[in-house]
Amino acid sequence: EGHGTGTKAGDPKEAAAISQCFGKRDDDVPLYVGSVKTVIGHTEGAAGLAGLLKGSGIIQSGLIPPNLLFNKLNPAIEPLYHGLHVPTALKPWPTLPEGVPRRVSVNSFGFGGSNAHAILEEYRPKAITAAVEASHEPFTPFIFSAVSEGSLVAQLESYSEYLEKNADVSPSDLAWTLQSRRSQFPYKVAFSAKTTEQLKSKIDEKLADLKRVAGSTVGIRSNIKYEGAPRVLGVFTGQGAQW
Repeated sequence: EGHGTGTKAGDPKEAAAISQCFGKRDDDVPLYVGSVKTVIGHTEGAAGLAGLLKGSGIIQSGLIPPNLLFNKLNPAIEPLYHGLHVPTALKPWPTLPEGVPRRVSVNSFGFGGSNAHAILEEYRPKAITAAVEASHEPFTPFIFSAVSEGSLVAQLESYSEYLEKNADVSPSDLAWTLQSRRSQFPYKVAFSAKTTEQLKSKIDEKLADLKRVAGSTVGIRSNIKYEGAPRVLGVFTGQGAQW
């Protein structure tokens, strides 16, 4: 991904640098060269970022886009064109040997003479196989809490419905999340189960008891005493991912 100054002096210099570093290759396996500047024009300080975004998109899609309005090669670049190719039509990424990731090099030139070059490489996440839990090991209790009895009942009903639709959820992950990533409120109830099926069954049994036995409660209420003056927490928009 070239900077593409669009000048008689700049383009040959950049082409020469690309040829010296990457151009020693056969014509049947060319190095594709292009610039997003043919589409969006000059963006000054954002030029490098535009090239970075384009390069990232090419790696992810596996498609090399054409260069807009490219009709005739600069005569000063022709001697350097061996092994290089400026695509004028959409190209699929060439087939790579097993284990070789896709890579894109990005050039960016600054007004003051600063030059930057970044090499992007395809990220291939490793397949993660969930560890098989030993059946004889009990899970940590599943703890639910809410600010009121009614809210706790509604929460259990919601989780029962969730487990009905997501039976493959990891019991250990769910137990950990309930304990470590949920606020703890006064009204609580806990269940012990080895599978999500067992957990759902116990939740449904508890909810059925509430309807069957008048005056029954869903859990226990802890006595929490707050000391000192209340504190204010400010939450700023744009940080939704934290919640």
